[in-house]
Amino acid sequence: MKKKSILVVEDSTLTRFSVKKHLEGKGYEVVEATSGEEALAKIAQRLSPFDLVIIDIHLPGMDGLTVAKKIRENPQYRYVPLMCLTADAKASTVKEAIHAGAVDYLRKPFSLEELLHRVERIVGRAAAEEPAEVLERVLRLEANRAQRGNLKFSLVLARRKAPGRANAADIKRYIEGKLREIDEVIPLEENLLALVLPLTDRSGAEVVVKKVQEWVGGKDWHFGMAVFPEDGRSGPELLASARKALAGEL
Repeated sequence: MKKKSILVVEDSTLTRFSVKKHLEGKGYEVVEATSGEEALAKIAQRLSPFDLVIIDIHLPGMDGLTVAKKIRENPQYRYVPLMCLTADAKASTVKEAIHAGAVDYLRKPFSLEELLHRVERIVGRAAAEEPAEVLERVLRLEANRAQRGNLKFSLVLARRKAPGRANAADIKRYIEGKLREIDEVIPLEENLLALVLPLTDRSGAEVVVKKVQEWVGGKDWHFGMAVFPEDGRSGPELLASARKALAGEL
């Protein structure tokens, strides 16, 4: 089973060594970078995104907040959680970290057990995420973003009536190639896909559903839709609403 991967961006050799040793001991894959420039290079070279990026705010050269913003500009890292480390606990610094895309903030000095607790809370234990866990994480992050910006986003569930020649992974790649870079397609089961559509209201989601019907053969699929915030203000609420709408189509 694929290990969950973490990029640790930290210029302190001692901190970097301790974090790497502790997290690897718990079953995570840990990659190190000593600067923002090195972190961005390793992200660019990697075929699949890291599951978590831990960044020290005070780095030599490019500071950690700038690194976080540049990571967020990469479409593959729109939903990858970022955690910031720093000895500076001023409210203004915390606010800057959140605006840069951080989902958590850990003040130095910290215990390795506290770090592990935060990591497990963000990405789960070291084993690879199940599809339902991926969807839960994406919905949670998108709901937080939508609440902060007073925005809308949509969740669409698409269920195939019967198995077809194309498997879920192939259909995911095909649909993703036609959607926007910011959209997510997550196979939940062999015949069930979830589409998360940021900055998309109901009418926009209905347009996407019609397009997907054209792409994959509409008569073979049923769709259920839920829109934030009117159909739910959290991931579980939206998923329940979408499942209810899907059941009504069956």
